Amino acid sequence: MAGDSSQPGGITQKHTQYEPGPSALSDRLARCGVVLPTVTGILLLLPGAGLQAQQASLRTGTDGGGIEPTAMRTAEAVRAPQAPSVDGWLDDEVWAAAAVSDGFWQLDPDEGEPGTQPTEFRVVYTDDAMYIGVRAWDSEADQIVSRLARRDEDVASDWIIVAIDSYYDRRTGFAFFVNPAGVKRDTYLFDDGNDDDSWDAVWDVGTSVDSTGWTAEFRIPFSQLRFSRAERHVFGFQVVRVINRNNEEQHWRLMAKGEAGLVSRFGDLSGIEGIEPPRRIELLPYVAASGDRYPAEDGNPFATGRDQTGRVGGDLYLGVTSNLTLSATINPDFGQVEADPAVVNLSAFETFYPEKRPFFQEGLDVFRFPILLGDGDGANEQLFYTRRIGRQPQGWADPRDGYAETVDWTTIMGAGKLSGKTSSGWSVGLLGALTAEEKASVVDGAGNPHEDVVEPRSTYWVGSLAKDFRGGLTQASVFATAVGRSLPDGGSLDWLRSSAFALAGKFGHRFADDRWHVDGWVSGSHVRGSETAIDITQRSSARFYQRPDNEHVTYDPTRTSLSGFAGQFIFGKHAGDKFVFATGADTRSPGYEVNDAGYQREADRTIQFLWFQLRWLQPGKVFRQARFNFNQHTVWSWGWEKLGIGGNVNGWAQFLNYWSINAGISQNFEALSTGALRGGPAFLEPYLWSAWAGFHTDGRKDLSAGLNASGFNQPESDSWSLNLSPRVSWRAASYMDFGAGFRFGKRHDTWQYLTQQEAAGDYRYVFGELDQTTAAMTFRGNVIFTPTMTLQLYAEPFVSTGKYLSYREVNDPRGKTFADRFTDYTDDQVLVDSDGNVGIDIDRSGTADIELGNPNFTYLSFRSNVVFRWEYILGSTLFLVWQHGRFDVTEEQEFKFGQGLDDMFRLPSQNTFVVKVNYWLSL
Repeated sequence: MAGDSSQPGGITQKHTQYEPGPSALSDRLARCGVVLPTVTGILLLLPGAGLQAQQASLRTGTDGGGIEPTAMRTAEAVRAPQAPSVDGWLDDEVWAAAAVSDGFWQLDPDEGEPGTQPTEFRVVYTDDAMYIGVRAWDSEADQIVSRLARRDEDVASDWIIVAIDSYYDRRTGFAFFVNPAGVKRDTYLFDDGNDDDSWDAVWDVGTSVDSTGWTAEFRIPFSQLRFSRAERHVFGFQVVRVINRNNEEQHWRLMAKGEAGLVSRFGDLSGIEGIEPPRRIELLPYVAASGDRYPAEDGNPFATGRDQTGRVGGDLYLGVTSNLTLSATINPDFGQVEADPAVVNLSAFETFYPEKRPFFQEGLDVFRFPILLGDGDGANEQLFYTRRIGRQPQGWADPRDGYAETVDWTTIMGAGKLSGKTSSGWSVGLLGALTAEEKASVVDGAGNPHEDVVEPRSTYWVGSLAKDFRGGLTQASVFATAVGRSLPDGGSLDWLRSSAFALAGKFGHRFADDRWHVDGWVSGSHVRGSETAIDITQRSSARFYQRPDNEHVTYDPTRTSLSGFAGQFIFGKHAGDKFVFATGADTRSPGYEVNDAGYQREADRTIQFLWFQLRWLQPGKVFRQARFNFNQHTVWSWGWEKLGIGGNVNGWAQFLNYWSINAGISQNFEALSTGALRGGPAFLEPYLWSAWAGFHTDGRKDLSAGLNASGFNQPESDSWSLNLSPRVSWRAASYMDFGAGFRFGKRHDTWQYLTQQEAAGDYRYVFGELDQTTAAMTFRGNVIFTPTMTLQLYAEPFVSTGKYLSYREVNDPRGKTFADRFTDYTDDQVLVDSDGNVGIDIDRSGTADIELGNPNFTYLSFRSNVVFRWEYILGSTLFLVWQHGRFDVTEEQEFKFGQGLDDMFRLPSQNTFVVKVNYWLSL
């Protein structure tokens, strides 16, 4: 289990390399030299002695009643006789009657000290909405950082954040961000520390900047919050301010770095009376049209060089009750979604791609059930992987000596999510989706038409039920998934499983002043299908039942179902300024299988782990923060084969100038690999060490950069790798930014798996010595015309070349030395024809016994997106999209990056143009 080398922070710091920071201490009007409205109607703070006196009073505790920075605080909301104008100027009469809350404390750079600039806020409400007015005083107003960005982009800027726990469960909340330029962000907070920044609400905010600071005036409709029916309400409440130039973050109620949790550290907002939870009904219909241009293929009726399509559909948001919301989509369109990055996958495992489709990103916290351990390759494993819905068809059409249509994606006919939380602490979630049967048209060699089913009609169900206890410090939940496929007659897709089910229970308990925790879960799975489908399941890379030395399972090719079990237990200390740790175990039985609805790489293993972290959270003479992690793990199969033993040490530190460094080294000792021979006997894998390091400059600056490096070395096999990833970000102007990242990787692997087959009277596992070089660049750019009108650019050229130098076969998978485990093929056993096709002549008869084809490769890819986005009215958006791609795979074996780019841009291109407009209706 790898340690956390990232930096923690408040609501504001989740995805940046720098530690932003709000700053500021609010002032009450009766002190510190405040005068009444000027011509602009804004309260002005007199400079000099007034500010100094206010800060001095806060340091002695006279402001805010002498409370400790982390002590509970309560703000009072006042009912407004009429709604204020949301224009960023707090000059409406309702604000003069509102109670003022101030007294903000720094999280950074000096935790527990008053903010360097005063901040105050007021809260009023009407029957329909809550209004929050925040005044961020600043004695150096000309230094306020105000940058344009597209919505939901986390840029280096001053920020004001308002967070509301309307359920008042101390676990969930809604956070609303704005910077002085009016750029909006919003995020959903869950599990008292996690966030979902794909959540988008419909809300309004106005901002203004003047000579003494800046102001944010929020309007948060009650329809965008969730709360129970009651005469009086108390909400969890927090206000955070970021002052970019100081890297200062200040909180109304301080959420200290050494404390666990986030929402549970909010203050309270009282005084809200006589409001009714609105019955939310929102519609978001869309109309879209697209045109494709690509190279035509003579004679192919499915490759004419151009296609045009039109689509209509929409989303529905319905408040079923005051606590439950139904979100549904019919014929969803994802034309504005960014393309997946190019990869060359030579492993036995499926590539994981993150979700980018809005409907399946938003509000999925209740449908998350990770089965991961740590943050390595298995960190993406989960019971519900949303990209299973609408996936690429798993089957293929038979061209019958003619032409077959390519179907890129499965049509989602409809999907819906019912989610919410009751006043008694029950969290409820139910998701269902229906995907169409996909047929590919075929014109055979005689000109006759056919249709082949390439993906069956499928239904997906996901359910979750959780209960909070002890104010959210204890939680128990159950989670279930079900997939059903209507397989076509004739057996063309009988290798797919017909149904799959998973059930899990989870618990979490935080105790001893929320500094210690116990967590765990158990899960069972059951899949059904034909003998062929379950045989494939048994033989999959997750378990390899067919291994000849696999004595703890029974491989049965006549099975029509398979069941399994998994579980995890963790005990640890998660709060404290100096030391945290966790230890536990994670296990999966050989038959555990959840890939129909989820994402799973491996089964048949048990892991024991220990992790601890030493951390320094307050600034010292050299570092502002630092962490040191130690990890240890041991892995066994369910037959007690030792599959791994190792550990690592790593660290991260941030200097006083906000530059940061990280480094680590890992050692995995000699152990068995049950997957190296992909169904063959377990192989004794040599010990391996790996290392990584990186640095990043201050991300607040207009120009920032970073470099990550990593690699491994396996001395006994003479295998190694080196990867370098520099990146640079440049904000050319307040409305324009660009970023570029370059990836270069060199890998020398003396035992890259190639094939297995029976030849010359024996079953043989063939490997090759591979030299692979990969280079790629990712370019991003944003041009911000206004906070609601943006142009986004993305481009990725990718070149990867692999050249095989020699070939060998396994003769003793558990030999004493690495050399004992292989027999190298000699030059006279390796036959190469004029086209580069390789054959292995085992008996030196002059005829190949094993055909490898041409294993050398060069993969060329260029993908780009240009997206114009305009929120022409609140909640309604116009998209104009251009997607561009060039792809090719050749048998070139020499890496030439410049030549590869030249060849890439000579390839024929594929272009897609999309126009999409949606319109938000609130009924």
